Amino acid sequence: MKARLFYPLIASALALLGPGAQAQDSFPDRPVKLVVPVAAGGGVDTAFRTIAPYWGELLGQPVVVENRPGAGQVIGIDAVAKSKPDGYTLAGVGVPIAFNTALGKKLPYDPLKDLSAVAEVVTQPLLVVSHPSVPVKNFKELLDWARKQPAPVAYTSGGPGSYGHLWFEMVASQQRLAWQHIGYNGVAPALRDVIGGQVPVLVDAIVPTGVQVKAGKVQGLAIVRSKRSPMLPEVPTLQELGIQMPDAAPFYGVVGPAGMPPAVLNKLNDTLVRALKLPALQAKLADMGFDTVAGSPEDYGRKIRSEIDLWTRIVRENNIKVD
Repeated sequence: MKARLFYPLIASALALLGPGAQAQDSFPDRPVKLVVPVAAGGGVDTAFRTIAPYWGELLGQPVVVENRPGAGQVIGIDAVAKSKPDGYTLAGVGVPIAFNTALGKKLPYDPLKDLSAVAEVVTQPLLVVSHPSVPVKNFKELLDWARKQPAPVAYTSGGPGSYGHLWFEMVASQQRLAWQHIGYNGVAPALRDVIGGQVPVLVDAIVPTGVQVKAGKVQGLAIVRSKRSPMLPEVPTLQELGIQMPDAAPFYGVVGPAGMPPAVLNKLNDTLVRALKLPALQAKLADMGFDTVAGSPEDYGRKIRSEIDLWTRIVRENNIKVD
């Protein structure tokens, strides 16, 4: 008689704890998919492919990266926003998580309501480079040279609406200097054409472009932060060139669909943060030019909101438009 009463009581207690508490014990019991909404080879892809094995080891299941590029990261992010909120489908995203909203794009999701922030993972400085045929040695000389050209000089970035694109348009507006932006679907094809001489200038994060500076295939003109990068110590900062602008640091993080059980979200964050604090992973990311960030879901959520507010103002004040 006691046994008959005991087991239903256990079942009732588990039910009261809710699915999130039960999910904590069993999650994950299969691989976790990490959608990276850009083409392979760029900084976002490189960062998450580097982090995934370390994170998977602490999760106890593989973290499998799947590239799903298109529409300024919208296609991949939307797929995750509409996925089952069980923690098995996540997105490793770049700055378009905030910039798409700042640009006034009509999105099929609300980044603040339809997604759950898991954690910010890395930042990296912007880097301006040019093909070696461009007759300049730094960014200040590039501006002076561009003013003397009969037509707007072409430049490219990680894609329309990327950090490099918006930052460069802001600079162009402040300098009252017209440029022609050449849009690519990701930094890898953009960088390829700058190396090939089809486009003279590129502005994007230091990964993967910094490697090509070290190889001598493009020339580094400026690091967009207040101190030089250990990866490219010979490249000057804007401040050293007499151009006073705030640091520009593209940021990457992990999001999932809204409504994930708190216990699952906490486990994802806990294991990801512990992975990011591993000396081996930190050293590997630093060698590539990344600065490691490891914070709470709330920290990353606040970062997304603050970047939306900041760049909405910058886009409006500088009349920046993205087709």
